[in-house]
Amino acid sequence: MLAKDSVSSRLESGGISYTEFSYQVLQAFDYLELYRRDNCKLQLGGSDQWGNIVAGLDLIRKVEGGSAHAFTIPLMAKSDGSKFGKTAGGSVWLDSEMTSPYAFYQFWINTEDADVEKYLKVFSFKDRTEIARLIETVKTNPGAREAQRELARELTTLVHGSSECEKVEAASKALFGQGELNELDEKTLAAALSQLPKTSIAKGETFPSWVDLLTATGVVDSKSAARRIVKENGAYLNNEKISGEDFVPTAANLIHGRFLVLRKGKRDLASVEVL
Repeated sequence: MLAKDSVSSRLESGGISYTEFSYQVLQAFDYLELYRRDNCKLQLGGSDQWGNIVAGLDLIRKVEGGSAHAFTIPLMAKSDGSKFGKTAGGSVWLDSEMTSPYAFYQFWINTEDADVEKYLKVFSFKDRTEIARLIETVKTNPGAREAQRELARELTTLVHGSSECEKVEAASKALFGQGELNELDEKTLAAALSQLPKTSIAKGETFPSWVDLLTATGVVDSKSAARRIVKENGAYLNNEKISGEDFVPTAANLIHGRFLVLRKGKRDLASVEVL
């Protein structure tokens, strides 16, 4: 291990933690145990795992006199050079309890233009002609985000099913005034609102004004800024325009008896939940 460039370079440049150093040993013993118990002779991994897997091959050869194989795949990298994966931050999971269908859909629809071509080629089952057409739309009409939308729709359907995909698409549209918020089921709406700036009100507490609520979410930094939004006709509650600075929501405005959706202009959203 000390002779490997990945280890020696770290030692020379300032050191390596015991956790990182021992990882190769642990993975090598893991491969040896799989070889012994299950006759496992092939380990697959990302290209960054090559040294760890090869260490396992050496251990199998030295301890058991056996042979096995290593197979690594180039890592998926984003346009900024960062790794696409759970250790890079912003993890996305297939388990709906860890990443809701709504958050999963939003992850893909928010793909950077510079990355969407690669993701389509790797993750999509569309034919090459359709993928080429979608890539072209990124160049000719990037604002429409058609490529991202198709990618999000396809992968959400693949992982969570067409019914869940339809729900999250409906939620995405409704939040921006293109559908009825009251028609969304509670679970989907809760998942969608969990991604937004938020504040809460205790059950039975008197409702603050729309201005106070928006300020509490942090979408604006002052009440005067929130009042200005109302004056400029950019204030909405549950997609309904607010015309007065002193407007105070009531329990009748709550969606599913729990939520209020605040919107500033066309795009800036926030949520209020009664707890």
